[in-house]
Amino acid sequence: MRMRTFGIDEANRLVPHLARTFASVRGWLTRLEELKDVLEDAHVAPGRASAFEEERAVLMDRVRKELEQLEEMGLEVKAVDGLVDFRAVMGDQVVYLCWRYGEEAIGHWHTLDSGFSGRQPIRRSQDFARTYLA
Repeated sequence: MRMRTFGIDEANRLVPHLARTFASVRGWLTRLEELKDVLEDAHVAPGRASAFEEERAVLMDRVRKELEQLEEMGLEVKAVDGLVDFRAVMGDQVVYLCWRYGEEAIGHWHTLDSGFSGRQPIRRSQDFARTYLA
């Protein structure tokens, strides 16, 4: 199967959507952590525990669905709290354009095998192939 690639302009157009998505997901993750603590508390009444477990299941399903939608778009979610890679073509190699929650635009790239620690600033956007006509 051919992997989807993105140009910088195209990836940047998705940043506002990513920011909104991960703002929601991060809130749900915070609540999931709270629920984990509540459920680990030995003093929670059994009837209350089932309500917390149900809320936990609903939130986990929401997170899963949000991230699946991003992956269906061809994005690669690297961290559930907001780290996303976009496959791109730079010269004759496939690389990742890298976005992290809080960043206003795509400003970094890294090789497929170097990961986040190998991020490098994008110096010239024209070094990356466009994937559509502007």
